[in-house]
Amino acid sequence: MIRIAALMIGVSALAASIALAQPTTVNVLEQYADHPGTERLNTPSDEIQWLKKTQLTHGELDDFPEVAIILHRVDLARYLNELGFGGYYKSFSYGFTDPVLVFVVRKPGITPFAVARGLPGAGGITTEAAELHAMGINTFIHVGTAGLLSPGIPYGQLVVSDGSYKDGAAFLLENGLQEQISRPDQSLTEKIVETVKKDNVKHIRAIGFTMPIYYFQPGSMLRALLNVTGSDKPMFIEMEEASLFALARLAGFRAASIVVASDRLESRDGILSQEFWDGDLDQLERLAFQEAVNTIAGPIQH
Repeated sequence: MIRIAALMIGVSALAASIALAQPTTVNVLEQYADHPGTERLNTPSDEIQWLKKTQLTHGELDDFPEVAIILHRVDLARYLNELGFGGYYKSFSYGFTDPVLVFVVRKPGITPFAVARGLPGAGGITTEAAELHAMGINTFIHVGTAGLLSPGIPYGQLVVSDGSYKDGAAFLLENGLQEQISRPDQSLTEKIVETVKKDNVKHIRAIGFTMPIYYFQPGSMLRALLNVTGSDKPMFIEMEEASLFALARLAGFRAASIVVASDRLESRDGILSQEFWDGDLDQLERLAFQEAVNTIAGPIQH
């Protein structure tokens, strides 16, 4: 009876401890803001070695360029042909779900360069940039579109980024909340500005805001952005810059960005709306691509 009583007491104590035990939870926002240590999992070098054995088996990565442009267009070949690179490039793709398309351009008189079709958002841009870096790229210029937040920026000119407010991915790639803005490589940015000035291309330098979603953006956040004042006022909104800049610092490569405005956020009588530009966005983005090429590969010889 004593043993049975002791057993019953033990079972009761175990049941009580289970009942009192609290579930272990995680505060996701705290983890985004503070994740100390240097341990990082899933690096791209192993992936590239595997690709060389399985998909890129015909020397696609031999003597790979060191500079690249990530261009958010579906018709990369048309841009290359229109700028005089027809017959001077080869292309390959890799991947299974969202394949990355890469053009390698080798034309006498300019530095060899690669052009990758941009994948949208933080997951897209950081995955392909990390993989291209593992292939040998050490300098990137990102070229894409953006929506304007400021009436002070006219349409029809290039916007050279001086940084972008961080999205969640940028906070994961850079620890801490001290800096809200992720910055591009300063020397590469200055070289872009020098190039566009030399080519007499209209441009402006501005800080952006990286929004990881396109549809259903929260109006309260957009209103807050419109009300920011001072030197760090965001002037445009886009989807990739901050996470790319943060990855560049973590992985050890250079990155900068040029965007062109496709639309503008308007606030009339307290009502927000998205107004689209009726100008030639295609030609403007091609001009941005041209200036990116002139910056990293040397002046285009037509």
